[in-house]
Amino acid sequence: MTAAPVWQTVLFGLCAGVAVLFQSIMQPGIGAQLLLLAPLVAILGLPHGALDLPMAGMLWPLDGWRGKLRFVVIYMGLVAGVVGLWILAPGAALIAFLAYSALHFSDDWSRAAPPLRWTGGIATIGAPALMHHAEVTTLFGYLAPDHAAAIAADATAVAGSLALLVFIATVLFRPAARHRAALEQGILWGIAALLPPLVYFAVYFCGLHSIRHFDATLRSVPHARRALITAAMLSVATILTAAMVFSGRNGAAVTPEGGGMQVIFIGLAALTVPHMLLVERFHRHRPAD
Repeated sequence: MTAAPVWQTVLFGLCAGVAVLFQSIMQPGIGAQLLLLAPLVAILGLPHGALDLPMAGMLWPLDGWRGKLRFVVIYMGLVAGVVGLWILAPGAALIAFLAYSALHFSDDWSRAAPPLRWTGGIATIGAPALMHHAEVTTLFGYLAPDHAAAIAADATAVAGSLALLVFIATVLFRPAARHRAALEQGILWGIAALLPPLVYFAVYFCGLHSIRHFDATLRSVPHARRALITAAMLSVATILTAAMVFSGRNGAAVTPEGGGMQVIFIGLAALTVPHMLLVERFHRHRPAD
């Protein structure tokens, strides 16, 4: 994997600045934040996972519709397994989701000095829990029982504090680490302090992670234009599916905020598992850049 282009850091900084300005003017509540987050994740966030089929085609022979169908069935089977685990053991599922998300997000700084790779991955999850602990605990409570949500929020905040200490020490005592990775993580901690957790997540996930991953993958797969069209179509399908699921929950004993959190984050959790496994194998087996 080559170093990330400079424009991605600039774009992330611009997104962060716009979000801070938006938050200071509008100050949206949780409901409004979810209404903002859902389309942003669907339009700007999920398309990078929509490139999983072209990636799989570079790893295995997926000739014809049978090969592609076989891959989709296995992929969706993993998705269904994660959803099933969340239904049966939501507390364990939440903690597992946070752990593998930090691992997956650390790849955004895979070319940075080793401490910064791991401080970045942990900060993506731990920074908002450290800066807005009570609000994160409330949000986790929509995804798991209260006691499990509290444990997850506490553990995530502790991990975030350790990541912040290591990040500061690395920047102070390793001059060679004062590169764009350090700047991006400085922005990350800044928006974690200034923005509500959901807005923070939208800025990071859509303004850095998805764009970085999408750009790198699009440059690696053949037939990039076809892959881009496929990603766009799958994103539209995702938006429609999420809308139907969310509207279908209106009659259940779930608040709109709880329903929105479950649709967005349990959906992301389910999609992240097969996506992360595929990306790891893709990076390990594709030809060197």
